[in-house]
Amino acid sequence: MKYAIIAAGDGSRLAAEGVAEPKPRELQRDGLDGVRLPLRYVVKTTPSSMHSFFEISRYMGGGAFCVTTVDTIFRPDEFGGYIRAFKSEVSAGKCQGMMGVTDYIDDEKPLYVQTDEAMGITAFLDSSDSCRYVSAGIYGLTSLPTLDGCMRRGESRMRNFQRAMIADGLVLRAYPFSKVLDVDHASDIQKAEEFLSAE
Repeated sequence: MKYAIIAAGDGSRLAAEGVAEPKPRELQRDGLDGVRLPLRYVVKTTPSSMHSFFEISRYMGGGAFCVTTVDTIFRPDEFGGYIRAFKSEVSAGKCQGMMGVTDYIDDEKPLYVQTDEAMGITAFLDSSDSCRYVSAGIYGLTSLPTLDGCMRRGESRMRNFQRAMIADGLVLRAYPFSKVLDVDHASDIQKAEEFLSAE
């Protein structure tokens, strides 16, 4: 299974608050904890996160894959459970995608995820008083025709891609994470470090 991290945006809010390197750049060079990683690092100027996703989509073909956004912070054990559930649901033919969701709202502009009783996703909404969950920025998928259609229509933003998957009739499931943080400001970095160290 392949994995990708979208590091879209220039981190202007973080830079304005004194963070010199707002997006991680050294993993391909230095590895993680001294261990080299099989990473492909793609640099491309794009107008939106969905366009960034499109640029890396060519490397995602040939099976299930998982994409996250770079500023999404979650517990590793919960992510492991999510990946196991995603693989199980896909291999059983029960869904074509599984989205990470959370009822902890930390994003400045959350995307609300409407679900049925079986955690099937029925809609993605900009605002809602009735939805329990918001998108966690974690996308498990098996195919990309919907993305190609979005690009042909000139659409942008990941939330529009998610809505297009529903419109195309894809079966999407929601997987709840207890807490997911969104790093947009310098103060969020300390909050994220405390969250991860409290495991």
